[in-house]
Amino acid sequence: MKKLKIGSLFAGVGGFELGIERAIEGAETIWQVEQNKFCQKILRKHWPNAIIYDDVRDITKHNVEPVDILLGGFPCQSISVAGKMEGLHNEEKSGLWWEMWRIIGELRPGLVVLENVPNIVRLGGLTVLGSLAEIGYDAEWTIISARKNC
Repeated sequence: MKKLKIGSLFAGVGGFELGIERAIEGAETIWQVEQNKFCQKILRKHWPNAIIYDDVRDITKHNVEPVDILLGGFPCQSISVAGKMEGLHNEEKSGLWWEMWRIIGELRPGLVVLENVPNIVRLGGLTVLGSLAEIGYDAEWTIISARKNC
């Protein structure tokens, strides 16, 4: 069986990777991008063979191995109703979407899985979907609520 290679942007503590590896037999995380040092420590513990990079802005097709699946929950602070709702323009927060978009376009993974807050439907979601379409990706989306009795 062919191993499916996973790359993860904005990895946090690796919840996305863990879920995909458990759901898809043969899936293996080979690299992760996370700037938080505490999170990196947890990633190293659970994925000792994966390479950890510090900054999505430094990732290119020339310095990471190609992957079959690219995961990422790009920052939500500029989209969330709990934030300033600046949208995708703040290059230090939710605007890092454009770095993820660039990486998707360079690496051309077969599957991209994104995560963000529900307010993206109103603030930036159409832009995300449109920009994915511009580089040849189809997209499906849904909201999975954490509220009880949804």
